[in-house]
Amino acid sequence: APAADSAAPATDVENPPHDGPGVEEKAEDGEAGEEQVQAEEEEQEEEVEDEGPDLMLELQDKYDQLQEMIERATQQNMTLQRRVLQRKMHDKSDDSAEKQSEGKVTEHKYQNALTQVNQERMKLRVQQLRYAKMSEELRSQLDAKREKAVECRNSFQEFKRQIAKNAEYARTGRKIPEKIIQEVEEFELDKDAEVEEVRGANISLKNRKAKIEQDLRKKDELAENLHVIDFEQLKIENQTLNEKIEERNEEVHKLGKKTVVTVQIITHMREKVQFVQREHQALKAKLAELDHDLAAQRELVTKTKHERDEHRTDYSKLKQQAGIMNSEHLTRDFEGRAEHNKHLKEDIANLKKRHAQMLQFIKQHGGQV
Repeated sequence: APAADSAAPATDVENPPHDGPGVEEKAEDGEAGEEQVQAEEEEQEEEVEDEGPDLMLELQDKYDQLQEMIERATQQNMTLQRRVLQRKMHDKSDDSAEKQSEGKVTEHKYQNALTQVNQERMKLRVQQLRYAKMSEELRSQLDAKREKAVECRNSFQEFKRQIAKNAEYARTGRKIPEKIIQEVEEFELDKDAEVEEVRGANISLKNRKAKIEQDLRKKDELAENLHVIDFEQLKIENQTLNEKIEERNEEVHKLGKKTVVTVQIITHMREKVQFVQREHQALKAKLAELDHDLAAQRELVTKTKHERDEHRTDYSKLKQQAGIMNSEHLTRDFEGRAEHNKHLKEDIANLKKRHAQMLQFIKQHGGQV
């Protein structure tokens, strides 16, 4: 806009009075440009109203499109001014007599042209203000949607974290450790960032596709002679962009599938690691028990060896003390005496029994013999 404002006064000062056809052509082009800008503005407003609340990136793209529209309007204004200047330079080659005869009319038309230029500037300024206001509104909507999206994402993340904290393994009944939950959240944030980046690229490509289609329609209306060539070229570009969009969609789908497979593999490996750890703990406990039994057996063996050594020592001493016990006669005499002692003990027991019977008999008969 400042470039247009600075270029227009130079045109007013440097250019001499001119005749009507150039000014009328400029006015017609200006009206056509105004109608085109208004049509684009209405299309942009309809697109803003039709967009859903979840597409924050599209709002940013709309803002960029509005900036591009302002730049195009500025360039179109400068182009019209150049055409007016060229028309003036072309009219300078006419006869001086004709210019003098029509001097008053040319001055009047020149004043009308200046008035129209000022009007165009005012319209451009109004459009700039309107687009600036629209951009501010879109920016505020974008900030609000972004805050809401961040809040929803944080609440959803907290909800998933609470679910993960309360979740338990089906086999072990243990809860998921905080470290694992944090790793999964970081992994998910990385994947969300990749998906958001690919989604932004997809939206940019869609907007670029829409822009190309719009430019194609304009070229069809303004340049019928080059319609076939431009159409084929834009068709090729459109096909290329469609292929790129399909490739991006396939990449997003592959990333989603890869994420699911990776999560399943990680879950399986964690369960396997826990199972191996439990087996290791069981084998470790069994090994400790075997070590304890081995130590007890070793102590028992050591104790038995000591007892054996003591018995050997006692046996050696007894063998030294009882050297005569090896005689056969003494052995027979010892056995005979042992048998005799046994018979004597039996006789003593019988006599005691008889004595007891006799005492009982005496008691029964009055205690007199």
